[in-house]
Amino acid sequence: MVRAKVKAAKQNAQGSGAVVMIMVAIVCLVAPQAMALQVWDRVVFTEIYYYVPGFDAHNEYIELMNAGGTVAFLDGAIITDEGDDGMPEPVYRFPGQHGGCLHPLWPGERIVIARDAIPGELTPDLSGADWEFVHPADDNDNPDVPNLILCGGYDTDIALANVGDGILLATGTDTTAAIDCWTVVDGVNWGEVADPVPIGYGLCVDPEPASGVPQGNCLGRCPGGVDHNWSSADDWFMMIPSPGEPAIPSDPQDCVSPVETSSWGRIKALYRPDQD
Repeated sequence: MVRAKVKAAKQNAQGSGAVVMIMVAIVCLVAPQAMALQVWDRVVFTEIYYYVPGFDAHNEYIELMNAGGTVAFLDGAIITDEGDDGMPEPVYRFPGQHGGCLHPLWPGERIVIARDAIPGELTPDLSGADWEFVHPADDNDNPDVPNLILCGGYDTDIALANVGDGILLATGTDTTAAIDCWTVVDGVNWGEVADPVPIGYGLCVDPEPASGVPQGNCLGRCPGGVDHNWSSADDWFMMIPSPGEPAIPSDPQDCVSPVETSSWGRIKALYRPDQD
């Protein structure tokens, strides 16, 4: 099960366990805003499964990993492909408020967020996902999996287009399209279309989207959460879906380019200030 694997990783990451939790609780009580998800946190997308075989209403998923060295809190953070005023995509929020301490993501920990965590219906089985996107009116809700909450944008479930699309993680301090570039923590575009969404808006640009993958495969980020903060194409390769497990490229040449360490590093993945 996905959650069993994630739980084991979490236990390894926590180290002294109870002591760490006590320290986190003390910091949260003294200065809760200091623990909120920030754009410089190294929380990154590590898998995007968007082009599924057959009817794809259910088993799309995304995976997040904390590639940094400190705990990050997802309370109030948002996930959306809402990147343009003209494309009113849904905006989904983790429960809680920005600055809360209820949903830690430990260093090295991965979480899987399913479009629908339906038990045993499709492959991969996402019934053990850590979270699921749930549209309140007409969605399939697994009561055993906590929900991301629809909080803005178009009134529908999350949907990742096969021909080209994009998705972003942001702090949650802005939930209205277009999402403020300065709140974006990570994002990726894919596909061979002229205008994948979200592409460029305001001061945010994507110079080179990742190539799309064939049906039944997914995009995997290079091991260790490699993030060039410039081009999503440099950080991703094609892989067989493996939610909750490390992404291992079959061809090492897929992940050999050096990581950029320029001043754009605080705006993650492809979202960076325009230099023009």
